[in-house]
Amino acid sequence: MITVRIMIKRKRGTSRGDFINYYKTTYAPLGASKVPNMKHCLRHRIRSYGNGVYGADAKPPYDVLTQRWFDGEADFKRGVDYRSDRETAAIIGADREKQVERSSIRCMRLEDHETDMRKL
Repeated sequence: MITVRIMIKRKRGTSRGDFINYYKTTYAPLGASKVPNMKHCLRHRIRSYGNGVYGADAKPPYDVLTQRWFDGEADFKRGVDYRSDRETAAIIGADREKQVERSSIRCMRLEDHETDMRKL
């Protein structure tokens, strides 16, 4: 199993509410529709919180974190290749410019290895 995590910040001047609504209803579904062979997609809204270690007033550096799962290397590669297609990249790029701070986007590839907690 391969997981991809993508962190994104909203464009300056865009309210959090407007961005979250746009991301949920437009940008994330568009991006997900352009990635074949994706097994699962999950979006997280990032909020700060306070406790004894982290200050409540700290501003998170990102607004959303999206996780995408692929069954293996072949499915992941097909998804990346298709998303890199010139026409697909143009469609997603044009939409991204509306409310996403492009320079903020960070993508990470993770390989999942589960620990069976019952055996510990």
